[in-house]
Amino acid sequence: MRKLAVLGLAALMAVGCSKNNGAQISAQIEGAGNAEVVLYQLAVNQVKTVDTIKTGADGKFSYTVAMPEAAPDFYYLTYKGNKLASFVLKAGDKVSVKVDTLGAGLAIEGSEESLLLGQYEKGLATVSAQMAQMSEQMNAAIEKKDLAAAEELKIKMGKSYVNYRRDLIKTIMENPYSFANINALYQQIGQQLPVFSSENDYLLVERVHDSLATLYPSSVYLQSLKEQISGAKNAIALAEKIYEAETKSFPNLSLPDINAKNVDLSSLEGKPFILMFWTISEPSQKMFNNDLKELYRKYRSSGLEIYQVSLDEDKTAWASAVKDQQLPWISVCDGKGPASPAVVAYNLLTVPTMFVFNAKGDLVANGNLTDKGELENAIRKAIK
Repeated sequence: MRKLAVLGLAALMAVGCSKNNGAQISAQIEGAGNAEVVLYQLAVNQVKTVDTIKTGADGKFSYTVAMPEAAPDFYYLTYKGNKLASFVLKAGDKVSVKVDTLGAGLAIEGSEESLLLGQYEKGLATVSAQMAQMSEQMNAAIEKKDLAAAEELKIKMGKSYVNYRRDLIKTIMENPYSFANINALYQQIGQQLPVFSSENDYLLVERVHDSLATLYPSSVYLQSLKEQISGAKNAIALAEKIYEAETKSFPNLSLPDINAKNVDLSSLEGKPFILMFWTISEPSQKMFNNDLKELYRKYRSSGLEIYQVSLDEDKTAWASAVKDQQLPWISVCDGKGPASPAVVAYNLLTVPTMFVFNAKGDLVANGNLTDKGELENAIRKAIK
């Protein structure tokens, strides 16, 4: 799945030396004698340079980060563009670091928060590498038209995702008051697969928010979590409205197809149909089109239609994919990606997402219905 909503944070801080509000970093970087390292602060959607620090001939330095007492913040130490260490720092911390210029042999003392952050980052790097390897293998299988092997790899990727997600939730629950949990909530495997993006994940976000709010009520990070929780609840409210509507129960869309001709979603009124949001940049979603074509052929005689919305910005690449895969249903794309009005209209947080409607316009199922059996059950309900 691909996360669509990017949460912006404006985290402001002062840099300098302060005995009262400072966090002390003492570091030894092997192989970086008389060198320069850079300390950055992360503000979620941007990285800010804190300072360029010179090491001694022995690769050592000591630096005090001036920061507000109200809440911790995230920092990264780099050397020649390589990240050496990540920190969660709060006022009064005294952290010691040992590492080499490649980031190997990292040892941090004096900050349990930073140790947990490192654990989260290591786990993410491991699962991301595993998923990337399986994705490459699956793409190769698809190219060879070995659909059995591709399906097996798809299942393996799903299991890896589920296992990692489960373990991550367990660690978060075991450390309810850790600020590092904020990093875990925003983890993304590769470039387009958020770990937490399902409809009910806001409950986990809410739990993290409520625990941290008892310690750091003024943190801008908590304000962002609060906005995310509100957005998720609004999405659920939209689904409930669609379920409860007595008249036309879906917002209309009018988007261009591969021939640049606008096609209205409302043109499918009176028919059972699937409204699907996807992206060609995810190989697994392209693979799922094979299952979808099989279901479409099976139930088209019962009136089933599909209105598939691409949230890609490269319309040429999307059109080529539609032609190459010979997709037989309505395929549309406005090239605006996550900024498409369709995202707002349906309160999308991730893709793929599907809405299955019956001929009366009633919603019978929605969500990440990429399990073939689950989707077929929804289609059967829609065509009754």
